[in-house]
Amino acid sequence: MNRREFLKTSAILGLGCSFLPAGCWFNTRPQSKKKVIVLGIDGMDTHLAREYMSQGLLPNFSRLAKKGSMRSVATSMPPQSPVAWSSFIVGASPSVHGIYDFIHRDPQTMIPYLSTSNVSPPGKTLDLGNWKIPFSRGQTENLRKGKPFWEYLADKDIPTTIFKMPANFPCESKKVMMVSGMGTPDLRGGYGSFTLFTTAPNLYKDDMTGGKLIPVAFQGQKLHTYLPGPANTLKKNSPEVTIPIEIWRDHHHPLVRVVVQDKEFLLQQGEWTGWIQLSFPMLEPLFDVKGICKLYIKSVHPDFTMYVSPINIDPSDPALPVVTSENYGEELVRNVGYFYTQGFPEDTKALSEGVLSEREYMDLAYQIIHERRMLLDYELKRFEREDTGMLFFYFSSLDQDSHMYWRTIDPYHPLYDEELHRKYGHTLKELYIVMDQTLGEVLKQNDINDPNLSLMVMSDHGFAPFRRQVNVNTWLFKNGYLGLSDIKNIEDKGYFENVDWSRTGAYSVGINSIYLNLKGRERYGTVPESQARELLKRIRRDLLNLVDVTTGKKAVSRVLIVPEQERRLNAHAPDLIIGWNIGYRTSWGSILGGFSREVVSDNLDKWSGDHCVDPNLVPAILYTNKRVTKENPNLCDITATILKEFRITPDNEVEGKSLYSV
Repeated sequence: MNRREFLKTSAILGLGCSFLPAGCWFNTRPQSKKKVIVLGIDGMDTHLAREYMSQGLLPNFSRLAKKGSMRSVATSMPPQSPVAWSSFIVGASPSVHGIYDFIHRDPQTMIPYLSTSNVSPPGKTLDLGNWKIPFSRGQTENLRKGKPFWEYLADKDIPTTIFKMPANFPCESKKVMMVSGMGTPDLRGGYGSFTLFTTAPNLYKDDMTGGKLIPVAFQGQKLHTYLPGPANTLKKNSPEVTIPIEIWRDHHHPLVRVVVQDKEFLLQQGEWTGWIQLSFPMLEPLFDVKGICKLYIKSVHPDFTMYVSPINIDPSDPALPVVTSENYGEELVRNVGYFYTQGFPEDTKALSEGVLSEREYMDLAYQIIHERRMLLDYELKRFEREDTGMLFFYFSSLDQDSHMYWRTIDPYHPLYDEELHRKYGHTLKELYIVMDQTLGEVLKQNDINDPNLSLMVMSDHGFAPFRRQVNVNTWLFKNGYLGLSDIKNIEDKGYFENVDWSRTGAYSVGINSIYLNLKGRERYGTVPESQARELLKRIRRDLLNLVDVTTGKKAVSRVLIVPEQERRLNAHAPDLIIGWNIGYRTSWGSILGGFSREVVSDNLDKWSGDHCVDPNLVPAILYTNKRVTKENPNLCDITATILKEFRITPDNEVEGKSLYSV
């Protein structure tokens, strides 16, 4: 690694990471001509798919099901995307891969962290004036344990491409071509942080959580401002690196000229740019860090507002390992163009915060789908030239857009109204039709009657309404399982700041997880191991009896006590996993240790559909061009089937069995 590369990987987000060598991907070819294609459609729901098929709206899914099978598939407990996809990746349950929730906590520090990956800065630096020169590289670590199925394929020199697999950041393989998926940060280190420049900041929330609001003012018809980028950890106090933006506004027309570095755009109100490559100087003139973003002009007169998408890591010159090899990223950009590298490209926060309107959000949603279909078309054509191999390709649109538009089809949701339904009640149906058209392109390029082809379309879970939110920590407090220092100001504190740990037996972090305040494990632990089992049973019993007094319905359908042996193997594992009933989920505030006065309240966020419920209520879906004979299939069985298609016998940790008869 040369000096420029070393400094670059040490600076961005406080990390350093060496990229895997390109080399020669595969030196030999297996004798088998077997080919496997898996389309991963996150959040595709069994019930909606069957309904739309019965209406004749999904002819390609119907054709595939008629040729082979369409089956409901048992998902993970809990049915969260990082948990479910990790189970598919290694063919085993969380006891093996160690992912239990979007968020885990370190029991020794009580600090929450993203469950799927960890980033750490360089360990040693030299202070030189205002600079901090690293002596070592930082680390980017995938926290998922177990052997991913593609490494079995790589061991056999089977050409393999894994495009945007969730819970797969950073990319770690010497032979497999990959683009990382859910969990991949943007260039600022968040997971989708937009920037909003506006002359009317009063029109937006002061406490927006999904991005940065930057008030601006024109001098005459000219505006000069700065776009914040990544933190420069090569400098003391790690200041943000910024790049200048200049904007000229037409006196009479809804038209602006925007100059970003050496790029100039003439944009009308309501117009998007394509991808713009940006260079953030980290240590001039030695090197900079590349990112990509899109601009959107929301309004010009009388108020000016410009949305800037999250700054994505440039796949052709990545600052972090979002592709492997680097040559693969360059190849994709050269042949298809720039594309989203952040984990979830859909800017759901911008919609929830009122930064993007319904129409603007959907415009962007279809840009994302078009981009992804272009990439799929390229991969299919390249895959067609192989005589054997595996292609996994992922779509996030149904998941993210079902989260946001369930309120348009659910008359019982507090945000539902007839006008909303009239305008946007067709949104999910149309997205399913687009996925059917996408499958149609796959069917055109592949013969589903070919016995050497195994084609699967899978989801990780289904969907359910999210009408009412339950603050689990408030429930624990009101039921005597958690103590507070200041009862009068229950809502005024941050992450567990108001908790009296000496009187606390259990607490909640994440979407489905409850932890005992266990002595010897938790930092402030008080519960003796001898009392743990009985305490877990009492909490489970009380949760199953939790009734929403407003609706008269039980909020919880199932509660899993994680086996003690499993918790000993994974210290970060929760003690209890809640399976919510239809219509319910953990509240937004409770996820990160917050409290509310009421235990149960309406969910007034546009994020109106969810799947973090009892997994029996939201099964995944599977279509295949072969007949599934296994009874009650689960996600791990899909993994085992892929390996079986290539006649690979996996390690004992793979829990699944082949879906097909021998």
